[in-house]
Amino acid sequence: MRRTFPPPRHGASLAAVVAAIGALAFVALGGSSPRSDAVETRVDEQILRGRALVVSYGCSGCHSGVLDPAGDGYLAGIKSDEGAFKIQGFTTRPRNLTPDNTTGLGRFSERQIFNALRFGLRPGETPDVEITSRTSGQGNFPARPKYLAPPMPWPTYRHLTDQELWDIAAYLKKGVKPVANRVMDSEGPPDFWAGAYAELIGPYPVAAFPTANERVGGAPRDRLERGRKLAITMACGDCHGARDNPAAEGWLVGGRTPTDTFRIGPFVTRARNLTPDSATGIGRYTERQLFNALRYGLQPAATPDVEITSTVPGQGNFPAQPHYLAPPMPWPVWRHLSDDQLRDLVAYIKHGLRPVHNEVPASQGPPDFWASGVTVEALGPYPASPFPTRNEVAPAPKR
Repeated sequence: MRRTFPPPRHGASLAAVVAAIGALAFVALGGSSPRSDAVETRVDEQILRGRALVVSYGCSGCHSGVLDPAGDGYLAGIKSDEGAFKIQGFTTRPRNLTPDNTTGLGRFSERQIFNALRFGLRPGETPDVEITSRTSGQGNFPARPKYLAPPMPWPTYRHLTDQELWDIAAYLKKGVKPVANRVMDSEGPPDFWAGAYAELIGPYPVAAFPTANERVGGAPRDRLERGRKLAITMACGDCHGARDNPAAEGWLVGGRTPTDTFRIGPFVTRARNLTPDSATGIGRYTERQLFNALRYGLQPAATPDVEITSTVPGQGNFPAQPHYLAPPMPWPVWRHLSDDQLRDLVAYIKHGLRPVHNEVPASQGPPDFWASGVTVEALGPYPASPFPTRNEVAPAPKR
């Protein structure tokens, strides 16, 4: 597993690490089902679907440093270089994603936003045209493409369906209030990252299921394929091996070299083996333990196989002294996925992967097992604040 740029800065808090989850590789942070209430039933359903994707993929984690749609600065981009990333010697800055006409996405069409998510093309340098090829100079693909600066996770987002990408574009254009916040331009190489992307990203579309790293059985095939899509688009492979390519060597087997680590404050953490190997992977845990890890962030090895009905320590089977997954595991945003989506993802790693024996050394962490960072103030509420928040608008349904 190679990382193309360093892990989060020394001393980063848990919230900052989760917010910067894209900085671990060409990452992606699908979607939860927003709570239905009297307001939401009158809103364009596409906006709600787009919002669910944006929330569960943690877009605002990089594009403002907050995870909850009600948070200050939601999706408005960074306000200082404290939120910037150093990529191969260049400073890259998450942009303002609100529909402000001068400093945000307001001046771009939904198709330009779609093209950015599918093809990685910067909307400011790419016309509002349908693109039918991925070869430079063909099918309206620019002869000299200018790509979005990393760590923008378009290499994994491109595996979402057309409808999902249009839903995201619609939400950003019509479901978010415009905020004026000018973010300085990102730096980058003369080829606008074309060489880096050509070398690092996997094929599109991905190889058909199952590859040599996968298997069918133990769960319905359609569930395995839905879980596989989530594993790809949620960028599990960016930390756990082989990026967005299930056919590549090391797919989800965890860190394989001494340098496959992340420094979180003074601690070294490591991406675990997600294959169902009984000795070194997740084979020894039940599906419910894995579900609880994704929903609540609880280490499966330290949490019994029980149904949890509360998020308060000591209540509803929630451990009185919880042991949380080490950052940068992005469970604070994944917890907003629906129950079915989390179960699909669990089914895939339990039954859709071939077991691989790969012992990963234990991660380090503070004596409280990261609990001091797992607060509403740091991570936002669960479920997420209901739509619309003060940062959002609720367009009427299409007629």
